[in-house]
Amino acid sequence: MFMLPLFFVHIPKTAGTSFRLGAEKFFYKEGIVYDYGIKSPATTSFVSQFLYEEPKDFWGFKKACLENNAAMVGGHVNANRFLSLFGVKNTLTFLRDPLQRMASEYSHFVRHYAYKGSFHDFYSRPIMHNRQNKILQGVDIEAIGFLGLTEHYSQSLEMINARYSIEIAGRKDNVGRKKSESSHDVSSEDVAEFNRLNKHDVALYNRASALFDLRYQMFCEGKAWAHAKLVEAKPGRIAGWAWWEGDCDDPVEIEVWANGEYLNTVSAIEFRPALCRHLPPRGGYVGFHLPVKLAVGDKVQCRVASTGQLFPVNPRSVVKPEAK
Repeated sequence: MFMLPLFFVHIPKTAGTSFRLGAEKFFYKEGIVYDYGIKSPATTSFVSQFLYEEPKDFWGFKKACLENNAAMVGGHVNANRFLSLFGVKNTLTFLRDPLQRMASEYSHFVRHYAYKGSFHDFYSRPIMHNRQNKILQGVDIEAIGFLGLTEHYSQSLEMINARYSIEIAGRKDNVGRKKSESSHDVSSEDVAEFNRLNKHDVALYNRASALFDLRYQMFCEGKAWAHAKLVEAKPGRIAGWAWWEGDCDDPVEIEVWANGEYLNTVSAIEFRPALCRHLPPRGGYVGFHLPVKLAVGDKVQCRVASTGQLFPVNPRSVVKPEAK
């Protein structure tokens, strides 16, 4: 039986080079398939054959990966490029503080591509706005197999190794400053303007940081993680989805709480066809819902019954249904 490879979404300037080189050493270089674009010498030959020549054949590409015993597929690609081939559980990436990531990318362009513009000129270009959000567009961060943080690279790597039963060593490559964790100095004016232009990246990073903190806490406590999301919080209905990390396909039991009071426990066993393109566990039978009687503004939060994991991390307000 073929095992699907890991799918590494390499967001630029998030410690991805350190991770992929560490992966090369662990898996062996020939066991990793790269897609860094048709012009990149790092791109694997059959990637060019299947994905950059007409007609493009993504299924043929997947078969080639399996036939070549690929352990990992990675590159500067959007998550949706290969998510439906290798599955959301096998997908991993790193996020970084948006401003620091952009400052690092600017320094990289100045050093390697002789970019002459100012930092303001660089981040003001529309193509640079909300880059992390665009790369992950179309997939919920709660569903991604592992979402690491550059600022917590060693802890991220510790959890990745445990999650996928691998041993990728820590290292620091493609670092422009003497210390990869050093912050880039940016003026207060640029901070304000950058945050305005990149509000989606800022919100994404804040959500990811809260998820990471909770996941690491549970990891240290030896508790299993559940990929879980509250999708609806309406006066008459609470709904979402959940599944266990790893190979366990038991349904997740979900406690629903409102305004600090327990309402009921439901099983995440309902079919969610919209998730199926991401190859979720249990064939997509990972949803749950609960009829409720709540008021707009009430606070709702779910809890994984067996571990105490809360989701969302902070209670969510019930909203009025949109008029049809």
